[in-house]
Amino acid sequence: MSLLKLHHGQVSIPKGSEDKARAFYCGFLGLQEIEKPESLRARGGFWVQLGEMQIHFGAEDGVDRKATRAHLAYQVSDLS
Repeated sequence: MSLLKLHHGQVSIPKGSEDKARAFYCGFLGLQEIEKPESLRARGGFWVQLGEMQIHFGAEDGVDRKATRAHLAYQVSDLS
């Protein structure tokens, strides 16, 4: 077995913050939302696609987001 590529990254967002996260990631950054499998929809969150890469936003509480260095880094062509 050999790894071929990274399929997706998982990002934790607070429960109930999906609309705010969608506004930023889909509205501002322009990422395309893709459909989650039916079996996972009740968990909340949403998924987006960037080229061949997916980012899964999972809704969960109890995560101290200030105490971790976990992150995704985005390369952009024009920050302004």
